[in-house]
Amino acid sequence: MKSSLSRLDPVAIDQAIAECIQQIAVNPQSAQLQADLGDLYAQQQRWQLAIKHYRQAIALQPDFESVYKTLADLLLQEGKDEQAIKVYRQGVKNNPQNSNYLFALASALAAQKKWLRASNNFQQAAELEQSARVYYHWGLTNFALKEYVAAESCWQQAIALKENYALPYYQLGKLRQNQRQWQQAISAYQQAISINPEFVLALVKMGAIYRHLQQFDLAIACLRQAINYLGKEDLLAAFAVSGEESTLAEDLPATVELYFQLGKLLRAQGSFPEAITAYLESIQLDPFFKSTYIDLQYTPIAEEQFSEVIKVYRQIVSKHPEISVAWGNLGDALTQQDRVEEAVDCYRTGSYQQAIQAYPDLAKLDWPSQKKSGPDFIIAGAAKCGTSSIYHYLSRHPQVLLSHKKELDFYWQHYERGIDWYLAHFPTISDRPDFRTGEATPNYLRFPEVAQRIKDTFPQIKIIILLRNPVDRAISWHYHKLNTGLTKLDLATAIATEIDRLATVSEAEITNTGYYNPDNIMSSLYIYKLKPWMEILGREQFLILKSEDFYLNPGANMEQVFKFLDLPGCLLNNYPKVNSGSYQDADPALREILVKYFAPYNRQLEKYLGMEFGWE
Repeated sequence: MKSSLSRLDPVAIDQAIAECIQQIAVNPQSAQLQADLGDLYAQQQRWQLAIKHYRQAIALQPDFESVYKTLADLLLQEGKDEQAIKVYRQGVKNNPQNSNYLFALASALAAQKKWLRASNNFQQAAELEQSARVYYHWGLTNFALKEYVAAESCWQQAIALKENYALPYYQLGKLRQNQRQWQQAISAYQQAISINPEFVLALVKMGAIYRHLQQFDLAIACLRQAINYLGKEDLLAAFAVSGEESTLAEDLPATVELYFQLGKLLRAQGSFPEAITAYLESIQLDPFFKSTYIDLQYTPIAEEQFSEVIKVYRQIVSKHPEISVAWGNLGDALTQQDRVEEAVDCYRTGSYQQAIQAYPDLAKLDWPSQKKSGPDFIIAGAAKCGTSSIYHYLSRHPQVLLSHKKELDFYWQHYERGIDWYLAHFPTISDRPDFRTGEATPNYLRFPEVAQRIKDTFPQIKIIILLRNPVDRAISWHYHKLNTGLTKLDLATAIATEIDRLATVSEAEITNTGYYNPDNIMSSLYIYKLKPWMEILGREQFLILKSEDFYLNPGANMEQVFKFLDLPGCLLNNYPKVNSGSYQDADPALREILVKYFAPYNRQLEKYLGMEFGWE
């Protein structure tokens, strides 16, 4: 609790209280003495006495503006929100022509998200005083009420009343961004930045738009500038004088988040070494920031960076051995250095830590030193069809203990590492019959060799496949590659190039070719990818789900999954979409080209599987 008096030691406070009481006895009509006594009691945290004397100060001087705020703040601190609002209402009643009291009341209501009442009081304040500050905050309440035209009008009025007012430009940028009016949003953010070059939030928001527009160089420049300013002690100091920094606090990103976003942009640009550096900065700032570890799993590491990467991971697990994903990433880095035995130890530790954190009672069980049985299931594809979501939903079943990370890619990329390397990725306790375990490597479906290797090692593994409208999947896969630095082509060029190429290759080549660039269409020709798998492993080992149905009714589809895996049902409270992409809508003409291209292959697939997908 702040006081208008200087901070005193306990003995001095007692003496000051005694003196103040004596002065009040001589001058009982002094509002200032009552306020001072309230401040002294507040320093002693004798809140009820402080409140009593603040109220007496207001009774003696109904226009004692600072005391209204002090008293209301104290009541809010005590959790007495409604009493605080009553204080502000008393101020309005006692000072009907002073807009400051209406503004304070409206701000208190807005802080409690009572938007309509707040808006009405801001409007009354604006009628008393043409104030840029009032119009700015009135705009915020209108925005919260989804009264976007009114919000814009308020912010434009604030700009008209106050030259070089950055905040309303920033809010106009957010409004335009929400409306997907990208260039207007950028223009508004640029106005805010021209007024205040250190306006970090405007830089971050503008960078997000540039990223959405695939203008990666501009996005990176915005984030680098924001990170530079984030090093300063008080990002919001420029707004603190007016007390308006509170309207920005919820937007303020952590430095760790900005390094993470910078890493994503650099990766999208294909600048993998710089991306690794940014990601390492992120996890060193916050070792528990899981998203960074996941991105690191999919970012190529330059040979000269391995020692630094391994060093950072070792430092993290030594301080925080409970961070399972750090153990897994350390294992990946060691694997790439062919230090397989060290990697296996890391994977086993990571799997154990992940399991006992999800279910602490598992730590009481007798864990085998190594896993002997293969996984129970593999989500083998297709990429960008919902594999991350189904993997996440499975992780929430109490009898499912998954691999320490989603994509192991053992049967294609790491097969030569051996079975022990593969099994180290799964909790050893999952050999018990009451548990199930598995992994999800959606690119497996591309390769018939993977199906054969599964049959040669653990032929009992059940295979889960999700299939999405191939038009949507092809577009999504293209933007996934664009955002991860795997292609530089635009969508139209990629599609035209691939259609020309596919016209010159045989069905056998389509079946047996795993990757080439571009490969948006080829990897969506499900009939050629799925048929050899079923011929090798047998139709009975497959559960095929239509992605659109899966997202429309995830609970019912997950019941199918649990039944397929011989597990009891497990209804979840929510089914969030995981790892969904963000990109611009495709040109309708281009979509129509893809619809026509895929139509005959979709009919072949439906006939082969005896399923109707209705993608046409």
